[in-house]
Amino acid sequence: MSCIKRSKNESFHEAISYQNLLNNTDFFNNDFVDFYKIKYLVDTLNIEGFIVKPNQNKTEKLPAIIFCRGGNQSFGMLNGYQLRMMGNLSAEGYVVLGSQLRGNMASEGVDEFGGKDLNDILKLIEIAKELDFVDEKNIHILGYSRGGMNTYQISKLTDNINSIAVVGAPTNKFESIKFRESMYHQVYKPLFGDTITNKEAYFKRSAVYWHKEINEPILILHGTDDNRVAVEEAKQLIDSLKISGKTDFSYKLFEGGNHTLSNFADERDSLIINWFKTHSK
Repeated sequence: MSCIKRSKNESFHEAISYQNLLNNTDFFNNDFVDFYKIKYLVDTLNIEGFIVKPNQNKTEKLPAIIFCRGGNQSFGMLNGYQLRMMGNLSAEGYVVLGSQLRGNMASEGVDEFGGKDLNDILKLIEIAKELDFVDEKNIHILGYSRGGMNTYQISKLTDNINSIAVVGAPTNKFESIKFRESMYHQVYKPLFGDTITNKEAYFKRSAVYWHKEINEPILILHGTDDNRVAVEEAKQLIDSLKISGKTDFSYKLFEGGNHTLSNFADERDSLIINWFKTHSK
């Protein structure tokens, strides 16, 4: 059974425990990668995450992907389905790290849906840089749904990533409310406030208003039949990027594609992997 070796300074960047999940076949089956569950500290909180790495015995350092989950609180937590997605990415030669984020049954704290929970993702970047089998000059971020919103936000907070890719990502929280009013009452207001007294919080979660601050190459993938995040949000950001003159971005709107593009999974994954390969040093 393989294990994760810590870096020379032995700190593992505040990761306090890790468990090899190689023998847990209930939710994944991949002979090419190893799965680990980790607990790491962020803002004094215990956060659960995962690391998936190729089980090859090669000595070269590998590029990394930070996988940003969707949903909120305990809904959308990383499960067997998403771990298999992470495993498929890892089998292409990447170390993949993902966080459950704070505020659910696996992690301490309160989910702010794009507030302090961003620290949970930033810490994963630091952990990736410290792993002795990761090439710290080649770290990318992939986000689904809410994770895509987080991906845009993270791009403003760090220069330690090469490129980003998003699937079904919201870009304008004001438009999100029009498309799914229930989200406003059930998620947005409880987690980060209303649009009257906390209007700024909605701007901070809407990349269309600060797209010029995204310096990394961007890949945008969205389905026209997305019933959770309107494709118009992706179109708004695409148009804004074009108007602002950004050239290092690409996009595809999948006719009939659902929220996660699971009905175009092979093409989706191929586009993502090729994007990251193209933008690796």
